[in-house]
Amino acid sequence: MSDELLGVVRSCQTHVQNCHLGGGAALAGVHLAHRHTRDVDLFVHDQLAHREIVRMLPDIAKQANVGIDVVRDGGTFVRARINFPKPIELNLVYEPAADLAPSVVVEGVIVESLVDLRASKLTCLLSRSEPRDLVDLFFLERQGFVVEDDLQLALKKDAGVDPGVLAWLLDQFPVQPLPMMILDLSIDELRAFRSELSNRLRQMALP
Repeated sequence: MSDELLGVVRSCQTHVQNCHLGGGAALAGVHLAHRHTRDVDLFVHDQLAHREIVRMLPDIAKQANVGIDVVRDGGTFVRARINFPKPIELNLVYEPAADLAPSVVVEGVIVESLVDLRASKLTCLLSRSEPRDLVDLFFLERQGFVVEDDLQLALKKDAGVDPGVLAWLLDQFPVQPLPMMILDLSIDELRAFRSELSNRLRQMALP
């Protein structure tokens, strides 16, 4: 994440307490350093505070010396555009569920815990089909975080997490286009990982 983008995030967190950085920007920017991201997710657990941060966006933009425009306001999910030379999407998310572990502070930014990031990454497989999610799991496993070990964490966030369902979804999961990578990864490597992970989860689902 650039210094300018970090400035926007810090400004958001200055205006509203308990607002933390999550999603791919936290996972890639803080923990794995494996890929670039074109969006930033900020999570708020208090609904009034979530609406307050939306209301304060003009002040946040002024403090960060950048333009910010709301693109979509769905109530609990708001998407804004940060008008850098290469625009960045800013997603403001109301998340009613409590975190599994305390957030951490990195370079003055409140960041979702790695425990929560790993659990949320598995729930993403249920809700969307984005190659970047499979890429993130690939590099998490390289760091020693095995998917099977994190299933119980994911289940605390989404009761629909099931190894058999995940195996079925992975069989159809896209492996391209790859996100803009920092570390080397080929489509063939990702395809092989997808197949291996699907088989492992299928075996886990057997009675």
